[in-house]
Amino acid sequence: MNATEEKEKEEHIIIMKVCIKNWGFKIYHRFILSIRKKPLDFISGVFALFGGWFTLSEIEQSVLNTQVLLDVFREHKIIVPLFAVILMLFLRGKKLEHPEYLGDKDTIISLKIADILHIKDSAVVIPTNTTFDTIMDRSFISEKSIQGKFQKKFYGTDFSALDASIKQSLDECFPNCFEVLSDRKRTNTKRYKIGTVAKVTHHGQHYYFLAVADVSKSGKTENVTMENMTKALVGLWEYLSKEGHTEPITVPVIGTGRAGLKDGTFEDVVHETIFSFVTKSQDEFVSRKMTICIYPPSLSEANVTWERLCDYLDLQCHFFSENRKRLKASRVFGNVVE
Repeated sequence: MNATEEKEKEEHIIIMKVCIKNWGFKIYHRFILSIRKKPLDFISGVFALFGGWFTLSEIEQSVLNTQVLLDVFREHKIIVPLFAVILMLFLRGKKLEHPEYLGDKDTIISLKIADILHIKDSAVVIPTNTTFDTIMDRSFISEKSIQGKFQKKFYGTDFSALDASIKQSLDECFPNCFEVLSDRKRTNTKRYKIGTVAKVTHHGQHYYFLAVADVSKSGKTENVTMENMTKALVGLWEYLSKEGHTEPITVPVIGTGRAGLKDGTFEDVVHETIFSFVTKSQDEFVSRKMTICIYPPSLSEANVTWERLCDYLDLQCHFFSENRKRLKASRVFGNVVE
């Protein structure tokens, strides 16, 4: 076995381990966690299924003078209880997506636990650097980042078509909004502002490359702060309101992965993503559905629970209409102070 085959084998093993870990997290979060929190409810549910089975058995004996259901239970004393347990798991299992309407609008904001590169029914946001580099040599773009995974999955090792699409989009929408860096030789020299967006279309699906951080000439991310995360989100909503396709948009929790956010947490970024979208949606249409996609291992490593994130989303959406009414009233009935 040569070096290339060994490397490919190691990559396959790593991918398999990640997939197993992701599925393990999803199974635990969807099924096991609900049992751990309310074990008595689960047990009572299983016994309720047994009660229903024997009730149907008595009805069968009384009406039809047969005992098929009772015989099935006697002949499969392990399978029937196991089926009851599995059925209750699915009945009480939690969904891995939590959608909520934004006040009285038709707009939906959703939290979803998934791999963002598996999303098919939505446009997808790919966090990138302000020079829009795609080079992966010497880990300039990490293979473990969302951008790195996207490039390997859809473009393999030749990124010339991707570079051309990014350049075309930037030239059309941001023709003179960059500074030229003099310290770059093997990477891009044009640095755009944080919040700049480049649209890439691959097999009919739109991907929006969003500049969230500067990068040094060696590939080290710089200025990864909450202030810049906010700027990036504001730039994204502004771009979509003018250049978007009114389609659903899926956003990762930007800055919390390989970028290395300095002064904020995973929860802070989720909150800011929801809040900034709600704020923009008060005055302009951005998208009919905005989903924050949470990578399973990221949530397990963060100091926050799924329930807490969902509670914040519910509060923001619930009070959206009330806040709009108060804002409108202040504009109509407010008096100028002399």
